[in-house]
Amino acid sequence: MRFIQITQMSKILALFNQAGGVAKSTTTLNLGYHLSMRQHSCLLVDIDPQASLTSFMGLEPSELETTIYDALVPKDNEEELLPIHKNLHGMDLLPANIELANAEQELIFAELRELRLKQILEPVRDNYDFILTEKGKSQR
Repeated sequence: MRFIQITQMSKILALFNQAGGVAKSTTTLNLGYHLSMRQHSCLLVDIDPQASLTSFMGLEPSELETTIYDALVPKDNEEELLPIHKNLHGMDLLPANIELANAEQELIFAELRELRLKQILEPVRDNYDFILTEKGKSQR
């Protein structure tokens, strides 16, 4: 008899809406919290320059030295950073701050810019059962 080990892939969920103030951050936070309470590993990804999700998780966006912006738009002489804050209320967080507002403009001529988020999450994808992304109204 032979056994085959099946590896379960993480599920990536994107919560977005063109309108502001429709509870994207609140829904992302609560969904992540309830999944983590059921023993699922969760990474929350804040992709909104307003950084509401980052604030809800207890971090002060203006005090962060590195955020998702640094991973999306790495400098020429820097290696790509993925500043994940571990075990905040049972979840991990890839935070944002106001610098993220510049990313769309800075990536306008970047090759395969539409795939940047996928590329930066790929190395950590197998570490989580769920990756929840919360996108602001200006991100595409």
